[in-house]
Amino acid sequence: NWIDEIPLSRPKRNIARDFADGVPAAEVVHYYFPNLVELHNYSAANAVDKKLYNWNTLNTKALRKLGFQLHPQDIDDVVNARRGAVERVLAFMQVRMARFKARMDSKQEGTPRADNAVAGTPSKSSAPAKYDDRRALQHEVDTEILIEKEQTIHELRETIMIMQEKIKKLEQLLRIKDSKIDALTAKIDQYDRATR
Repeated sequence: NWIDEIPLSRPKRNIARDFADGVPAAEVVHYYFPNLVELHNYSAANAVDKKLYNWNTLNTKALRKLGFQLHPQDIDDVVNARRGAVERVLAFMQVRMARFKARMDSKQEGTPRADNAVAGTPSKSSAPAKYDDRRALQHEVDTEILIEKEQTIHELRETIMIMQEKIKKLEQLLRIKDSKIDALTAKIDQYDRATR
């Protein structure tokens, strides 16, 4: 597990509960991008609102600068230690952080050099280089597919949340209509009794 390679301030016992307050996640981002995370802004918490504060702080102050943000539903799932939530979020963070780092590295390095190869002379490492290129390309493709799938999941979650809100409003309207129908029925019954 890539998380095991990162020195955290507290031992990992149960990953769902350990990461619920966002502190270890902030330490993970700080490990790779120390300038983006000020760890003193994150404190261990048991209260849900404090856990949400930590995650939202990380989301807006650090992850956004890396070119992505976590969906509120994902944060809520992690804070409440729902099954599989933290693994999904950490995998998403890993992919997006690696993508950002690769983009920054490519900007710093500029155009790849020819490794001092003499023109017209075949390089001894040309075969391994091609193999590495294929592996790198495959990794990049796999990463892109994973990112697209994660984005699709986020979009579907947003759609579900919107639909749920619409359903709630419709149910509320139905209750109002039912109450009006009941009131009108009661008035009709009252009128019928009065006219008999």
